Amino acid sequence: MASSGTPLGERRGGSGNRYRAAPYDEREPLLLPPPRGPTEKALMTAPTLPVKVDRGDGPALVLLHGLGNNHESWTYVLREVDETRNRIIAPDLLGFGDAPKPQVDYTPGQHADAVIATLDELGVTSAVVAGHSMGCIVAAEVARKRPDLVSRLVLLGAPTFRRIRRTRGRFGSRLAEDRYSAIFNAIADSPDLTITAAKGLDVFAPLVKGMEITEETWPAFRSSLQHTVMQTRTYRDLTVLPVPTLLVYGRLDVFVIKRNLKSIARRNRRHVRYETLLGPHEITPVQGRTVAELLQSGAS
Repeated sequence: MASSGTPLGERRGGSGNRYRAAPYDEREPLLLPPPRGPTEKALMTAPTLPVKVDRGDGPALVLLHGLGNNHESWTYVLREVDETRNRIIAPDLLGFGDAPKPQVDYTPGQHADAVIATLDELGVTSAVVAGHSMGCIVAAEVARKRPDLVSRLVLLGAPTFRRIRRTRGRFGSRLAEDRYSAIFNAIADSPDLTITAAKGLDVFAPLVKGMEITEETWPAFRSSLQHTVMQTRTYRDLTVLPVPTLLVYGRLDVFVIKRNLKSIARRNRRHVRYETLLGPHEITPVQGRTVAELLQSGAS
């Protein structure tokens, strides 16, 4: 696997792209206890990712999948995109699919650095970057680090949190963040149950594509849940990021806090707007065409 020279954690951006970004501290206290066993805190250079889809002509459109998925989670969108309008690029993210699985913390910065290294290697200088679920956080971090690289963000089902109590949370709490804290901690503490449930999706939810929570991907899954999903920096960054951004969520999506997305759009109204679809968190065949149209609307 080729490597780029972009150090993990390095922040790069154009000289004319200053903005009041929220502080980003990779050492922010964790919601979950750290994984058992030794981990490397960083890699010397960001690895490049396996690009599973690279086809079409025109401005680049980059698709970043969610937690516990691989690039196939975009299957229904890939069937509908117009490849005469865009170069479609879909990698497997760090730790998932065929991507490298280093022993790191899987922070937003580490995920984003691998995406940036990959796009640099592909010769991409500007792209519409779309994320689904955790991929939204990675996409936003790419835009924060390299605003010159991102012409537009399209974020589907973005898990954004305004505040997180450093406790294990309570299922019955009236605070959405507390409920998600309890759910995610339960998932992180139950590898066997989570892996078994994911394997059952092929039978019980055959329309869900690209789900891949296995013994091999579990360390990346848990660490990404711990360090990338359950943090508040992305919410703060999206309220000030000067990049055109479309937030999209399904009205049946139980994994997003809708009032947080509306708050982002309200606080950053110059750059952010949101739309709703009739659908769940995962991308379904019914949503495929609509999502493709949203991605390619103004994609050039």
